Amino acid sequence: MLIQNVTLQPMKRTPEAKPWRFMLFGGVGAGKTTLLRALEDKDTTLVGKSQMIDYSGWGIDTPGEYSEMGHYRRVLLTTSFDAQLVVVVQDATDERMIFPPHYFLMFPQPTIGVVTKMDLPQADLQHSHRLLAAAGVTGEIFSVSALSGDGISALRDFLLSQNI
Repeated sequence: MLIQNVTLQPMKRTPEAKPWRFMLFGGVGAGKTTLLRALEDKDTTLVGKSQMIDYSGWGIDTPGEYSEMGHYRRVLLTTSFDAQLVVVVQDATDERMIFPPHYFLMFPQPTIGVVTKMDLPQADLQHSHRLLAAAGVTGEIFSVSALSGDGISALRDFLLSQNI
């Protein structure tokens, strides 16, 4: 058997710029996928249930079960390293907060909140804002309706201003 003397050269690594992305956190049915489609100016009427973490759009879309089941949250934490901004989505008609108090303070990225379904009669915007603040959202909190479009342009403008 003949063994040749081979000199290994170190690999040259070129810095690759990651695309600027935000990551959506929120419970089942909070409206994360619908919100993302509205922000991307896509049809919001044909939205299905997210089954996996989806990187295909401007934001990273996550299944609500990953947020609601504590043992899956580690997956969200790991995935968040691909995002430059954490967006916490709270359904305005849901009285509960699925994240523990101050949960989002452990993330190194800035966090903002989005209250969805603001146009529904049972929506409680003030309660939703308090829930987001208690969970550790330190940035701005936007109220939107992805179906009517209310508040979407303000949120989109904010996200575009963050894309440096």
